[in-house]
Amino acid sequence: MSEPPQPLVICVTGAESTGKSTLAGALAQALGSPLVPEVARDYLAGREGYDRDDVLAIARAQHAAEQQALEAGDRLVVADTDLTVIQVWWEEKYGELDPWLASALAARTPRRYLLTMPDLPWEFDPLRESPDDRERLHRRYLALLSEAGFPFAQVSGTGSARFDLAWSQLQVWLDR
Repeated sequence: MSEPPQPLVICVTGAESTGKSTLAGALAQALGSPLVPEVARDYLAGREGYDRDDVLAIARAQHAAEQQALEAGDRLVVADTDLTVIQVWWEEKYGELDPWLASALAARTPRRYLLTMPDLPWEFDPLRESPDDRERLHRRYLALLSEAGFPFAQVSGTGSARFDLAWSQLQVWLDR
């Protein structure tokens, strides 16, 4: 008797204001899969600032939300971000990773990444910090995903073209 396949996380990641939440929500709906939302948005809402402890609390909560979705028994989960975003955030602000975060990144479950290109217009949001640095941050994500060894694809374009590109890539991964 063979083991059932491990659940798979489809994670939408990338720099700020690149359409991650919109794309993740549309994919989860189209797939009929649970969506793991971005925890940082609710955590930081109404706050004046944050520190290392806050970012680590966000990382733990994001990880827990993903684990909860996986433990619910769904074979496919869509995540609007994961610890990769928190890794970039942490390294940009504080340098060397916290040991818990490094350990959690090393223990990620099977996943595929859709890396959103910074080709959408910047939209102001009080939680966003890098309107003029998205290209450089995108290159950081590209390097991190290349090093991590998880399959990934870049997603560009606007509106339905962006969704269609992501959907085509998902079909390639899911058909394997």
